Amino acid sequence: MSEKTTISRASAVSGVAAALISRAFYGLMVEGPALDNGAWLSILVGLALALPTLWLFRRGVGRSARLLLAAALFVDAMKALEGAAFSESCIAFNHIPSAVLALPLLAAAARCLVLGGDAVGASARIWMRLFIPALGLIVALQWSYYRPLWLTPVLGHGPGGILRGGVRCGLWMAMLGGAGMALCREQVRFERVVRTLAVAALVTAILILLRLMMAPACLSGDMGRALRLDALLTNGRAPLLLQLPMIVIWFVGLTHLLCFEIWCAVALVRKRS
Repeated sequence: MSEKTTISRASAVSGVAAALISRAFYGLMVEGPALDNGAWLSILVGLALALPTLWLFRRGVGRSARLLLAAALFVDAMKALEGAAFSESCIAFNHIPSAVLALPLLAAAARCLVLGGDAVGASARIWMRLFIPALGLIVALQWSYYRPLWLTPVLGHGPGGILRGGVRCGLWMAMLGGAGMALCREQVRFERVVRTLAVAALVTAILILLRLMMAPACLSGDMGRALRLDALLTNGRAPLLLQLPMIVIWFVGLTHLLCFEIWCAVALVRKRS
């Protein structure tokens, strides 16, 4: 199989984990219709929903399924692209059209298609090694600003909201995990897939809990996307010196998500066996 349409196991693990963390956090904290205190539980529901589908993928994915998966990844990548451009516009460049802000991101994704999946996975490994210490430093410096009471009510909008978020998370996990399994040129044990998704889900759940303790969820459901993004990155409570690291983490995560999903979509279409 061509190196351009496959990925090593180590690169697949890193790429899927980093992409899933960004996708689930962005999807539940900014993209969704409303913030929900029960969003961290949606991650667990999504993991349970995704595993049966991934179990079916363990023996391989047929041509039709690969094309369907590629289409889903491409559509989701366009959402990641729009989200990144929207974030840039809201934070600092609101006088520049989002289409212009998207061009550098598309150039990065195109470059990843040339370099191949292993390059994307290698960058994800480097990023994960930097992301954890950076996040730990941010949490340590703003620990006194967290409010645990803002995590109540624990179920947020109720079981229905948690389940709706869980279905979305399950689709993202099945999509990214399935692509990793289908494109990996080495044998991937199902247990390894479960472990990768579980670790990514745990990290995302922790990030969501930290976010909810920094700025309360709007249970009325009328908080717009721009306001949710502002509350996440420049919420007025964290020290100013922490806003830049948080913004860097946000954009690097979304850029990796975009590049990984586009590479996977193209590789799934080009793959012959």
